[in-house]
Amino acid sequence: MKNIYLLTLMILHAWTICGQDLSTITVRVSNIELNGSKIFIALYDNENNFDQKLGTFDSLKIVSKTETIDVKFKDVKSGDYAVAVFQDLNNNSKLDKVGLNIPQEPVGISNYATNRILGRPKFKNAQFQVSRDTLILIPLTLMKKQ
Repeated sequence: MKNIYLLTLMILHAWTICGQDLSTITVRVSNIELNGSKIFIALYDNENNFDQKLGTFDSLKIVSKTETIDVKFKDVKSGDYAVAVFQDLNNNSKLDKVGLNIPQEPVGISNYATNRILGRPKFKNAQFQVSRDTLILIPLTLMKKQ
């Protein structure tokens, strides 16, 4: 009886997983400075975590040997997401800022031109919808002191 119960649970679990629409988000990061520094890429799935920088849905850090890279977040459920990227030029594991929270290292955010408006955008400005495999283009930019 116990084996039948376990088998039924496994079948239900497999059916639930197969019934979900899972996609891959490919983030293409460009304008990378080739100096051996790490690139931090964060995927957010909700407004509160993105706006408050509380926690990510998924994240990774890499060192690139090319000026453009593709990174993939696999098995992502359909929904709204946002991506934030920065290149840690001085390898101190944080985004350095000055003055009015102006980044001193290259940054990029989904659906957002970082060189047009000061400050970090809200989730609603950076979000994109995922319902199938999705490609997001994020050029890194560095705001220069005026």
